Amino acid sequence: MFRRQKESILGLLKERDALKDYGKKNYWLAYRDFLDTSDDFTDFAGENLEGKQGYLDLIEKLLGADENAKVFVEVYGFEEDGGVPFIYADTLIILSRLPLGRVERFFAESEDIFPSDIGEITDFSEQGYCVNDNGGVTYFPRQYFLIGDDGDLIPVENPCDSGYHMYYCWWD
Repeated sequence: MFRRQKESILGLLKERDALKDYGKKNYWLAYRDFLDTSDDFTDFAGENLEGKQGYLDLIEKLLGADENAKVFVEVYGFEEDGGVPFIYADTLIILSRLPLGRVERFFAESEDIFPSDIGEITDFSEQGYCVNDNGGVTYFPRQYFLIGDDGDLIPVENPCDSGYHMYYCWWD
């Protein structure tokens, strides 16, 4: 992952934590940047460094069947280990023209890295909600951002409008 991406996502996650503003803004990184097996700044589904290789292999198989597919990691949060920060995630976002059943089969082929759930996101405008300390509920539109190579936030438009299906694949 590029230095500016690291600085940007870490700052965004720290701000989100400070504001307790979860779910409004979702941040994506290109899978190759996040799953870099030489970068210990990222942790995917509890795996670090070489442990991310199995996920890369699964994604490459999928891309072999749909070379126009796009795969991202949705960043969940950050922690510090001995004062050294790292970010973590457990969800892939897949934009593909393949049907859901075919995508599910790619991930079902792995005996070691089987996801907890795979599904289609059919309503990109889905609203999130937050329950405050008094039990009141606030609804808000979710926003999706890609973190570019230079750390810039790039708003993600509705990918379903361009003929792609949007899938999530997460590990518990």
